[in-house]
Amino acid sequence: MSSTINLNYMNLTAIVAMFVVGFILVQKKLIKSEQWGATVTPLASIIGSGFLIVAPLLHSVFGKWALVGILILLILGYGIGSVIRFNIENAEIYLLNNPNGYTAKLEKLSQVALGISYAISVAFYISLFTSFISKELNIVNSQTMNWMTTGTLLSIMGISWWRGTRGLEKIELIAVTIKLAVIGGVLFSLANYAYQTQSAWFEHDAIRKFSILEKLSMLAGMLMITQGFETTRFMGERYESRVRVKAARNSQLIAMCIYLLFIGLTCPIFLNFPIVQLNETAVSVSLGRAISILPILLLGAAIASQLSAALADTLGGGGLLKEIIPSKLKINTYYMMIIAVAIFLIWTANIFEIINFSSKGFALYFLLQTIIAFKFIRMKVVGIKKYFVIMGCALLQIALVFVILCSIPAPHS
Repeated sequence: MSSTINLNYMNLTAIVAMFVVGFILVQKKLIKSEQWGATVTPLASIIGSGFLIVAPLLHSVFGKWALVGILILLILGYGIGSVIRFNIENAEIYLLNNPNGYTAKLEKLSQVALGISYAISVAFYISLFTSFISKELNIVNSQTMNWMTTGTLLSIMGISWWRGTRGLEKIELIAVTIKLAVIGGVLFSLANYAYQTQSAWFEHDAIRKFSILEKLSMLAGMLMITQGFETTRFMGERYESRVRVKAARNSQLIAMCIYLLFIGLTCPIFLNFPIVQLNETAVSVSLGRAISILPILLLGAAIASQLSAALADTLGGGGLLKEIIPSKLKINTYYMMIIAVAIFLIWTANIFEIINFSSKGFALYFLLQTIIAFKFIRMKVVGIKKYFVIMGCALLQIALVFVILCSIPAPHS
């Protein structure tokens, strides 16, 4: 199919689109904006969580229904985000003034679950980062890849110890800017391909037949793809609640647009170049067969997105650990604890198992947050709206219990 299009034109327009988006993102007004600064960390985590892996995961499991799958995940994620934003506005001050109550104990327990989840997600990000680089270097030995991943994590550990929070945040901002510019080029290229080839939409099959329950269980195992917005709960020292609530909402809305466009626009490519084996770099293989520049752009996205997401969750996880285990130790020490757990995981599980473990951990955190929210819904919400909010919260809890108990990893090739 790719022979029917002008590859040079496709490659050139992708690069131009990437630089246009990059130019917009480096404008001084945006970089200096407090609101954008607050949005960068949650956005880095959300997009890093799933941009490179979400397309092959959903297309291989759901086939032509992949767009429905991501829509379900995004709606669930946005609903959970609403709970987090509600708790920022209503629970934080109460918890600060009542540190020994039942609600505070629930909050502490939820933070333990989240801290573990952050460590798991850092392992996922850097494993994916290494997989893309290994593919370009034709490295297939799993031991070699694990050592590369370990080396990258140790480098982050060194930066954490040497530069602390400020050093991590500076690298994160640069990485997010590069990542969004690359994503702009990728999305424009995919739209151009769909227009040039006039390929059919929503006709491709999954890699094999799965039952409805299997599909839902695998979808549940992908919940961590939507996480990241919760990092705003732990940015109170730098930003007031109003800014953090808006940052959480904005990061989710931007991510939702990117995910929907990416899954939709990859439909023609996965029809013409089906996924044969589901692995970490399947998206690069299929998209590269259609548009030759895309593997290079995706490599850039892998480096920027996984590094920025790993840094975001290292920051979040380290800050959480310091709250859970208060001591006179520097915050840098807590960052290294998160990375040590991540190193352990990359030697004991494959990437899709790590995604599933992480999803369960985040689901537990979100479930505990919905329980905390119930207390304040009864106190703060009035009228008939209260019953709709309680019903929505209860539905979220059912979904999260399903993730914890029933989620399974997608089949790894």
